[in-house]
Amino acid sequence: MWLAQESSIPCVLICDSRRAILSDDFEFETLLRLFSLETQRKITNKRERKLRNLALCNQLLQLASLSRASGQAWRETKFEFNAYGKPQCAGFPNLSFNMSNSDGRTAIYLDLESDVGLDLASTKDCQNFGEENYLEVFRPIFTEHEFRHLNKLPPGATRDRLFTHYWSLKEAYTKLKGVGLNCNLSEIDLGVIEPCTYKDSAQSIERDIGIDTIYFQSKWLDSDLIVSICKVTGPKQPTMTKVPIVDLELADVVEWIHSTK
Repeated sequence: MWLAQESSIPCVLICDSRRAILSDDFEFETLLRLFSLETQRKITNKRERKLRNLALCNQLLQLASLSRASGQAWRETKFEFNAYGKPQCAGFPNLSFNMSNSDGRTAIYLDLESDVGLDLASTKDCQNFGEENYLEVFRPIFTEHEFRHLNKLPPGATRDRLFTHYWSLKEAYTKLKGVGLNCNLSEIDLGVIEPCTYKDSAQSIERDIGIDTIYFQSKWLDSDLIVSICKVTGPKQPTMTKVPIVDLELADVVEWIHSTK
């Protein structure tokens, strides 16, 4: 099975919404009807078909992975929300998850921790800024040390990747805390992050932020897209092992959902 409940947790599961299955109008409508009218409206209100496909892919991955992880039938899966609107799987307080979308892909991070954070980020956003000196615009989100480290690189692909790496780590941390961007990102001091590419293995670091020690892990999925996750760790906990990152075929997820109706 593509997810064997607790034996496969923690893990990061990733699906590509650009697969042919969601391009079929009948299949799209059939899968859409698995969800509440409110969720259906949120999906169909997206202006572009590719965004509707991504939103539906997100919901399918969430539904199937939480059902498999909890052992609960997917039709019975319910959600609760904390004060910041962060969803939790009702009845399973020790099962945490976080999701992110970017560049046609959606990801979910599952863990048996109190809270987790995840972010997908793409270097294509740097190209969309439309100016070479975009780094100066974003200077307020970095510590002086981080900014100097970034700024010593010439404009181009390497600096775009490092900027995107920093951004994904900071965004994952805000999602761990459940505050989104309602915090001062320059207070998230990540120090020096060495540039890496999709040919490299997953990179992990630990940083002391506030009163917590945070475990971060990042992996480039291709030349443009990076996934970063984080969770609270500490000196009394064992050495962290890297969280597996698994690419799933959306068709397999859909097949499993259909098989359990």
